[in-house]
Amino acid sequence: MHADYRLLKKQIIEERDTITDQELFTSSAYEDYQSSLAESATKRYYSGVHIVLGWDTAENADYAYTDSNRIFINAANPITINLPTRYLKSLSMTGFNAHECGHLLFTDFTALQIYGNSLLNGNFYPKSPKAEHYENNLTEIQAAIATQDKAVCKTLCKMAHHLTNIMEDVYIEARMCQKFPGTFAAGIYLNNERFEEQTPSIQSQIDKGYRPYAIMMNLILSYCRNGDVNNITDYKGEYLDALEECIPYIEDAIYEPDPKERFSAANEILVILWDYIKQVVDEIENRPEQDSALEELEQELEQQVNSGAQLPQKRGRAKIKDSGNISPQAIRQGQLEAQKVLKEETERLEMEKTNQLSKGHNPGVTYNRNYAGAGYQDAAKDMLEVLTTLATEKANLTYEKELSAELQKQAAEIRYGDIHKGCHVNINRITYVSPDLKRAYDQVKAPLLAISKRLQKQIMEILEKKRNSEKLSRLPYGRRLEARYLYQDDGAYFSRTRLPGDGEELAVALLVDESGSMSGSSRITMARQAAIILYDFCHSLNIPISIYGHCESFDVELYSYAEFDSLDMNDCYRLMDMSARGCNRDGAALRFVAERLVIRNEETKILILISDGQPNGDGYHGTAAAADLRAIKQEYRKKGVILFAAAIGDDKEKIKEIYQDGFLDITDLNKLPKLLPTLISRYIKE
Repeated sequence: MHADYRLLKKQIIEERDTITDQELFTSSAYEDYQSSLAESATKRYYSGVHIVLGWDTAENADYAYTDSNRIFINAANPITINLPTRYLKSLSMTGFNAHECGHLLFTDFTALQIYGNSLLNGNFYPKSPKAEHYENNLTEIQAAIATQDKAVCKTLCKMAHHLTNIMEDVYIEARMCQKFPGTFAAGIYLNNERFEEQTPSIQSQIDKGYRPYAIMMNLILSYCRNGDVNNITDYKGEYLDALEECIPYIEDAIYEPDPKERFSAANEILVILWDYIKQVVDEIENRPEQDSALEELEQELEQQVNSGAQLPQKRGRAKIKDSGNISPQAIRQGQLEAQKVLKEETERLEMEKTNQLSKGHNPGVTYNRNYAGAGYQDAAKDMLEVLTTLATEKANLTYEKELSAELQKQAAEIRYGDIHKGCHVNINRITYVSPDLKRAYDQVKAPLLAISKRLQKQIMEILEKKRNSEKLSRLPYGRRLEARYLYQDDGAYFSRTRLPGDGEELAVALLVDESGSMSGSSRITMARQAAIILYDFCHSLNIPISIYGHCESFDVELYSYAEFDSLDMNDCYRLMDMSARGCNRDGAALRFVAERLVIRNEETKILILISDGQPNGDGYHGTAAAADLRAIKQEYRKKGVILFAAAIGDDKEKIKEIYQDGFLDITDLNKLPKLLPTLISRYIKE
């Protein structure tokens, strides 16, 4: 199978047009993109924060959360999935990423835990609320918690968690927008606008039977995030009155660096909203199982409160403690920019935002059909790169599957000889290279690639000269007759000059014995290291290389690690799968790999076998197997394939007897990795 790069490029473009949102936003390429954003924000304080993407369309599915080692984002969340373009969807996911990074950097989880535990135990932290104009509510609460009323304490703790979650979200998002005013800020503002649009109006919540406490939480959430509420029906009533009472505490606390200010504000708001909270307490107390009742009500409230990402439950202090003030004007400007971005979607009704709480009038609706976008060119470019990467992965995967099928077809067409009659040859090639293989390669590559680079330097100059111009002598045909060779009787009387751009002069194949005995004395490890060095050596010098492993179980198993025509640049990672796993039927494996070389156009073709012993397969051993291998060596020598056998086990003498002048004695296993590139270098120099 010949690699056609132009056809591959066409396939990549076609694949890019067919990629679905789910494929794109749950792909490893997009995970890497979002992970790089998270790392850029958190790398000073966290090592390797990784993004995990999911696709869950369930109504109660999570939006996003973090456990400090990873950030999970549900790409199918209601905020993101309904945005009109992939650019906006990506920006929304970046906003959730920024939100979780904000918690990692700015949230004091230890203080939050202390606050929650205090309420659970019947104490206000850091201080009791003043409860101006709500003294009766405070007296009633204090009387209940003084007696350790379980329903009151647990309910207050849950409701306080809602309030602190809302205010903490606003605080950390403001900090992120201040510290990272680019794409992170744009994503946060975009999500806040979408949260507001998806929150039903006050009257709609009443008509749908929302619990009064849930309605208040939605109003507080809307006000905290956008400075306004959805009152498009001109509702006038108690909920707006209660919100007006809460606003001074909210505005004093949401941008304060000290989390205790938000705890104090939450305490005051709990007292103001006690009449609504008491309704929940009464319902819990009237049920026989209070814990399950509280859990059911909590789930119902979570469905009714449009809060999005939940506050993580973990310990730890804030990593960044900024003392500077956050400008409300800057936050407001960001919100206006997000509104502009959203108007890219035509037929969209966008609420007008006002500087004061909308009460007593319709806030109105505006259109801007001529808006041309906010110019977030870098994010759009990033999206195109991710799409291209994903399309390339899909095209390469298709190509690899076709390559595997072609290899299996070639294996079936080869005549292996009577001694291998009845044997079936399986070609095994990893099509999708897992991150585990990549990580394993990255862990061992540094010293091995350093050896490769040193060996490359030794012959780079010679190779460049050969490729630029070189006189080739003793050829059976050519442009110039060399009279000095006429006395020879082999017909090789001609010479010619290789011109720049002529075909490569050398192709290499490596075949590794993967029999069970290779597990001893680190033989398979040294063979793997030798393969890594040889692959990098040849690949860096543009020398075509193919690497196979082989063993026999019921069938002859060939493992394709590197192919001449591979396109996906993952062959170096495939080498990490090399393992000791069976017996060895060398003849069938050698013949297949030799045939792969025969069809190459290069003038010099080298096949290297690494083995720790003589053949030992089912009915394939002893003198008959040795004779088969000698015949294979001679047959392919005539076809231009030079065979070497690197003996690394106790059967060196037997292997030498088989391969004779192609025998390489590797007494010191540590010399094996350097030996193979050195052998190739010798042919380049000659």
